[in-house]
Amino acid sequence: MAQYFFDFYDGQLAARDDLGTECADRQALSTEALKALCQIAEDRPDRYVGQGLRVTVRDSHERTVLTASLNLTAAWHADEEQSQAA
Repeated sequence: MAQYFFDFYDGQLAARDDLGTECADRQALSTEALKALCQIAEDRPDRYVGQGLRVTVRDSHERTVLTASLNLTAAWHADEEQSQAA
């Protein structure tokens, strides 16, 4: 299995992976990247509304092999007070 490094960016902070993760193939690598984005956003989803959360994956030769991103949005469609009065 090959070693890959997952670097995360959220518009304000960046976290560089120096330990790496072993992945068997492209599908495993993609799944791992997407799962990691979801886990990060799960802790504080309101922090990521309106801004992107991105992971860039590097191989052992420092080449970028995959970029994945997650964009959360939330939009009210009716004023809460109006909804409760109806």
